[in-house]
Amino acid sequence: MKKPLIILIVFSSLSFFLVLGIFRNYLLFSSLQKDSQKYFNQVMSGETSDRDLAEKIIKNLEKINNKLNKIDIKQLNEFKSISNDLLLVSKKFLNENQNYIIILQNSDELRASGGFLGSFSTLEIKNGQFTPFKIQDIYVPDGQFKGFLEAPKGLDEYLSSGQGMRLPDSNWWPNFPDSAEQVLYFFKETEQKDYQGVIAINLNAVEKLLAITGEIYLPDYDKSVDQYNFAEIAREDRSEFFPGSQEKANFLNHFLKIFKLKLSQSIKENPQAYLALAKNLLQSKDIQIHSKDQEIAEILSRRQLDGKMYDNNQELYYFLVESNVGINKTNRLVERQVNINIDENQQKLSIKFQNNNQLPYINYQRLYIKPNNNLVSVLIDDQEIAQIDQRVMETKDGQKWREVGFLAPVLAKGQSKIEINLKSELGVEEQKSIFIQKQSGLQATTYSINYQDQSKNFELTSDQSMIFD
Repeated sequence: MKKPLIILIVFSSLSFFLVLGIFRNYLLFSSLQKDSQKYFNQVMSGETSDRDLAEKIIKNLEKINNKLNKIDIKQLNEFKSISNDLLLVSKKFLNENQNYIIILQNSDELRASGGFLGSFSTLEIKNGQFTPFKIQDIYVPDGQFKGFLEAPKGLDEYLSSGQGMRLPDSNWWPNFPDSAEQVLYFFKETEQKDYQGVIAINLNAVEKLLAITGEIYLPDYDKSVDQYNFAEIAREDRSEFFPGSQEKANFLNHFLKIFKLKLSQSIKENPQAYLALAKNLLQSKDIQIHSKDQEIAEILSRRQLDGKMYDNNQELYYFLVESNVGINKTNRLVERQVNINIDENQQKLSIKFQNNNQLPYINYQRLYIKPNNNLVSVLIDDQEIAQIDQRVMETKDGQKWREVGFLAPVLAKGQSKIEINLKSELGVEEQKSIFIQKQSGLQATTYSINYQDQSKNFELTSDQSMIFD
């Protein structure tokens, strides 16, 4: 037999088995996608979940995982890692009992971890069965808390009204695991029940979902909601209702009932759009997850899905955090620009605010930096201020940060400029490695970073790392 013919036969045989392998894996992935979609639809519709279907999903994940782990290709390592993580999480949520608090954060009234905590629900799974979601007003469990917790700086002066830390303001810390643990403490005290974690969902996430599903008609209210009017229709200013009022909860539950059906159908028609959106929501921190399960927590931390403060092993660290303490929904119409200048002697952060509301924006501004970076002064509209809260704080996982906080109001239809001057213990060459964290709930912000004679300009939509020459 001629050599070219032998090569052709061998190549054809290899191609056949390669195509056959790809086809088998495609069938496996296709089956997994269909089964997952069916299971999701059961959960969304409130049907009894099919245990056999859950077991089939896990078995298919195991098969995919085993096949991937047998392939020794470096480029597939990250994909294999994702597959391993997905299998572990799926087993826990489909085979084990789980219970998480879901907090709904209104980014129009910005707080450190994403927005005012006005409503909540629970994610409870028993023997593979999902308990139907029911949204409740946060003031219901808050009214059952009879203790007193000292409020931290900023919250104490501007929000607590002398009542100390309360559940609606328990997401005061930008390190989400710390805020989540505070939320869990209040629910433990009021319900005498242990939850395994907290899932935070921002208003932005709902609006982005509505951008894909399209308009939804709510028959009980004879109104249609979409990404543009949802916040306005759902809004219930705290000055206009009493604790225990069910009006907002009733509206949100009616919306959720219709929305789940529309979402299930929309995901079936356009799954790729929702995969892309899920990635966006996690990167922008419009969804944050904290778990007390150590295996899940390790995955969340490694994949930076837990809203944790971290410096990415870079020398300079900046984390600007705003908290609306004016008890109003002004943040949607507040714009800001940030400029950071770094030279041999000092660093200067400038923040220019434009408030387009008819109401003032009362902002308790915080800056988190490394402890070896020291505050020199803070100026608001070119006037140095003396009332500054400053400390080296420690998160529950042992990280230390220098916290600088002060009141920085912006008048209605007004502008304001904040200037923060810092002095680092590092030499100028050590300051060229910079990490900037994005606050959950804060819209895209224009940044300009100047180091020596170099500049970088960008919109901060997720945590940003940079190294100058």
